[in-house]
Amino acid sequence: MSSEETAPGPARFHHIIPGLISEIESLTEALRGWAERRHIPARTVNSIILMLDELLTNVVMHGYGDDDNGEIEVTVLTIVHGVEVTIRDSARAFDPFSIAEPDTTLSVDERDIGGLGVHFVRKMADSFAYRRDGDVNEVRFSKSFPS
Repeated sequence: MSSEETAPGPARFHHIIPGLISEIESLTEALRGWAERRHIPARTVNSIILMLDELLTNVVMHGYGDDDNGEIEVTVLTIVHGVEVTIRDSARAFDPFSIAEPDTTLSVDERDIGGLGVHFVRKMADSFAYRRDGDVNEVRFSKSFPS
């Protein structure tokens, strides 16, 4: 399910998908089309899609696991100089700030498995926040348009 608002003010993209890996591509393609119609710079869109792919994959693989009954809600709003993205899901609680940043000075063989995707999003996003709202995880990040 998706919706777009065309009222004055910030442009809004809203999409709800089943918590399945196979559904992520349809969401990102719908987002790409929405962003193109609003003339959002391709560089910003590509960054958002990379971050979404990582975060949504984590929700499906680690949050829902074998329980494919969950949904993931994604909302994107245009803001003054960029976009703000909100991801909401009812998977197991997971605060991405609760994991230590990986030691990227170590070789691949020496590093612990995991954590690089969240590290990547932390570095790529202009802002990144998490909160638990009752039984719902909410991750919010923003990305500015290129100068």
